[in-house]
Amino acid sequence: MNTTQLECFVQVADSLNFRRAADELHLSQPTVSKQVSSLEEELGGTLFVRTTREVSLTSFGSSFLPDAREILRMSYAAAERARKRAEGTELAIGYSDPNDLMRLSPVLDRLRSESRGLHITLGLGPRDANVDKLAREQFDIVLGFEGSSIEAAGIVFRSLSTDGLSCIVRKDSPFAEFDEVGYEEVAGYPQVVCLPASIRRRGSKSQEAIPKTDEAHTITCSTITEAFCLVDAGFGYALVPSIETMPDPDQKALRWKGEAKATFGAYVREGFRDGLVPRFLEIAEEEYRQPRLHVV
Repeated sequence: MNTTQLECFVQVADSLNFRRAADELHLSQPTVSKQVSSLEEELGGTLFVRTTREVSLTSFGSSFLPDAREILRMSYAAAERARKRAEGTELAIGYSDPNDLMRLSPVLDRLRSESRGLHITLGLGPRDANVDKLAREQFDIVLGFEGSSIEAAGIVFRSLSTDGLSCIVRKDSPFAEFDEVGYEEVAGYPQVVCLPASIRRRGSKSQEAIPKTDEAHTITCSTITEAFCLVDAGFGYALVPSIETMPDPDQKALRWKGEAKATFGAYVREGFRDGLVPRFLEIAEEEYRQPRLHVV
């Protein structure tokens, strides 16, 4: 199956006329007929009912048409991405949490000023799924926390920032008067926990980083955004990696006394030397070292 076969099939399906389809594709009518026939042979089914007066889709052809359109769309998109990469103007970045983008803007701003015609594609999804897309060259970079679950061959992690945890509270919380809290202060209070897998899976030491409380009073989040939302809704304090920027002016970030660390960075394919990826990493390493201002 190739794009010429699919283009001929889709064009005939749209016009229900082989001659008009050939004109649209700038091919001869026999060529279009041959491509459709070869596709039918490959698929093992008849796509069109042909008579001397009309052409119509079979039920098999109708069911295959959406798939054919999607295959062509993906093929065109992949070709366009490859062309832009060859020109050094395309960068596709995957991320797992909207908060990941808050510190990305200055990186992209600097990159844009250096790279004429830069085109950026951003994709939201689970970190592991994004890394799988990275391995399949659908992304050039995946932002996220370092985790032991990543096992994709040919993928490496570049650290951009390593920091401890922050305890996020509402400004009307009894803890808001403090600048630093730990286990002793918050034990027993309702909590929202949003820790990266690298901390949660570190064994007994990681469990010590999470205050012990009734499970009924603990909510585990998958994104920082969810944690901020639940704190704002009054579900207690939240433990989050402090490298994330806190967006809500009604909240305060307190330093957490625990030793747990979270490492945020970029997953990239091995062997990159030229193009936008190494320059992105250079700029990101500079920008992510800059001090962050918590809203207090």
